[in-house]
Amino acid sequence: MDEIETKPITLEVPKYSASRGLPRLWPDDYFLQVLVDDDYVTIEGDPAGLRGLAVQLLSLAGSDVPPGYAHDLDDLPAEIESGSVPLILMRAFGVGRS
Repeated sequence: MDEIETKPITLEVPKYSASRGLPRLWPDDYFLQVLVDDDYVTIEGDPAGLRGLAVQLLSLAGSDVPPGYAHDLDDLPAEIESGSVPLILMRAFGVGRS
């Protein structure tokens, strides 16, 4: 099998605090939309929006974030585009695939 090329990326990821929770860090200007059509979920974003979503996911993956902790993304307070379907990002209770 051919080796997959990779490239390093550096991102600032918020740290979880038991007293404050997990801060949300989004870029100043971005586009991120969540749609459902014919049983498919489509997440569409510009480069800044996709990086912002990656930061949210990486922050939830932190070893200090408790299971069940969640970010609800909806169009209020405008984290995703108006008219988008709400999206919940949640730290799982269980273990990964073996």
